[in-house]
Amino acid sequence: MQELTSRQKDVLTIISQFIENHGFPPTLQEIADKLQIQPSAARMHLLLMQKKKTLRYIPNTSRGIELLHRKPSGVPIYGSVPAGNPFFAEDNIVDSFEVRKYLSTSDDLFSLSVRGESMVDLLYPGDLVFVDPKKTPRNGEIVVALIEGQPTLKWHYRFHDEIELRPQNKKYSVITVKPHDESFRINGVVVGYIRALDRMKIDNLQHSSSRKS
Repeated sequence: MQELTSRQKDVLTIISQFIENHGFPPTLQEIADKLQIQPSAARMHLLLMQKKKTLRYIPNTSRGIELLHRKPSGVPIYGSVPAGNPFFAEDNIVDSFEVRKYLSTSDDLFSLSVRGESMVDLLYPGDLVFVDPKKTPRNGEIVVALIEGQPTLKWHYRFHDEIELRPQNKKYSVITVKPHDESFRINGVVVGYIRALDRMKIDNLQHSSSRKS
């Protein structure tokens, strides 16, 4: 994709914000009004941006604009994270969900679908947890931790030179790691969750995840 001019970047911002707010693209006149230019000038910007493969423009069609290479709005949902044994789930985004306006978090918030039973009585398979990767974990918070490249969901407790990752379900064992262990890192802190009640939707989500594994 070729570099946009400053004016074309303004047009892209207007289109992106309009889609974010309304769910559909602006008209040519609405773009022109925002930029305080003539519709013919706005059309020229769109045609040039189409040549640069930034968008697809359909002349003589109301709202005939489609952004290319557009990131999906909302919080990315990863297929699954174990609440039991660690499981590698990189590149496992299956959907997105808009929840940022309800949570005070960083812009990098993401979501995971829970699998496994080590957090049962609090979190169940199919629940969605929302994770802030920029939040510093405190004792008594739930974290997504990476152990040898594989994520797991546990309560976080730090004691001097070691960290305990505790399950909610007492049938599972506590995992003890060293803070500076190169095979261990914390991917984020759970800041909220949604209980999954529709078992059919849960099964479909997990089936989609397994096909990508």
